[in-house]
Amino acid sequence: MRAPKSLPLSLGIISGYLSACSSSSFGRRVSTSYRIGRPDGDTHIAFHLRGGQHLPGDAGDYDGDGGGSASTGATYHGNYVFQEGEEPRAGSASAAIAAAAAEVTVPPPPPTPPVLASASSTNSKLSNLQQRTGPAILMLGAVYILLKLTGSNGLIGLVFAMQLAMYSESTSIVEDFSGVSSGDVDISILKWWWFATSIMLTSGRKFLTEFTSVGMDQLNLITFGMSVVSLVTAVIQLAMVSSTVAEDVYRNYLGKVACCHFSLLFLVGQSSFWIKTVKEYGLVWVLYPAFLVVVNDTMAYVFGVLLGKHKLLPRLSPKKTVEGFIGAGISTLAVAAPLLKFMMGKDGVTNAGRHALALALYVSLVSPFGGFLASAVKRAHGAKDFGALIPGHGGVVDRFDCQIVTAPFVYLYLRNCLSE
Repeated sequence: MRAPKSLPLSLGIISGYLSACSSSSFGRRVSTSYRIGRPDGDTHIAFHLRGGQHLPGDAGDYDGDGGGSASTGATYHGNYVFQEGEEPRAGSASAAIAAAAAEVTVPPPPPTPPVLASASSTNSKLSNLQQRTGPAILMLGAVYILLKLTGSNGLIGLVFAMQLAMYSESTSIVEDFSGVSSGDVDISILKWWWFATSIMLTSGRKFLTEFTSVGMDQLNLITFGMSVVSLVTAVIQLAMVSSTVAEDVYRNYLGKVACCHFSLLFLVGQSSFWIKTVKEYGLVWVLYPAFLVVVNDTMAYVFGVLLGKHKLLPRLSPKKTVEGFIGAGISTLAVAAPLLKFMMGKDGVTNAGRHALALALYVSLVSPFGGFLASAVKRAHGAKDFGALIPGHGGVVDRFDCQIVTAPFVYLYLRNCLSE
């Protein structure tokens, strides 16, 4: 490959300048050369600008047209333009330039403006709200279609399915946390025997007397027999435990039993009032309080994101704020009366405003404590959610913890105050 015509002239000027510097510094004869070569068969251009005295063995240099032979021998270099990968010679101008370049301090890039923690937290919560909204709308739409097609019977079936799911979720959290150790007593059969007994005492009671020939006295006798069987079975299981690990096994067993019975009382027992309400007062008195809870829960989240600064129960539920609690209460009270009139339609109800106010106050002041208790259970057992059945919401308990607390109050209120 031939070098461009302008290349020798440019290199001559540069090398002459560098050589002059070298000559004035070392007092030696100046020699300048460059060459164009093809080492190892690869075409490239190598430049050597040298100044100083030639030592024996130095051969001719390449000319500007690329002719000549390869140079051999050695030269004391005053100036040296080194190739890539070659260290500059000590005392050379190139070494001085490299040292000066190394001393140049490059200013650091300007720091990125920090993102405020509150803004980041708000964006995260708003993103979480968007993730929760879609599944919530789909869930409400599915429930509406079910009730539209099946009426109160569809709601009864839905309550049974929810009770089964909630009981499974709440007991599984404790079982997963406790783990399994040698000598533990298996309660998997008794666990569901207790569930069936509880159903016979609550929601299944009214259902069986209506759709079967079983009378109330017979049902009471069957339920009592089931409870006796569970008691005897539990004691026999404990009596068969080895004496060396008896205390630990008893403690673990009784903890699981307490969890099962608490779940039956809190989840199955209270949710059974939905069935009593729909059978005696109609579907609207189940849906109306449910919508109030949805409004309260949603607005607590919105006000907490936008205005929340003071934690309501920081040790128990760190995400709940005083501003969210108050804002949700005001919002629920504001929509209570118009929502009830809309849902009642032309039929209406006497003293609708008073009934709406009473239910809205309970939903705003008491129902959230169902969520607080659920948070305590999760925190005690290191769980984020009770389950993963509902995307963005967790399990059934996560979504209906406040609804469950509302169910018995609505039934008792209607039974004592609706006719007034």
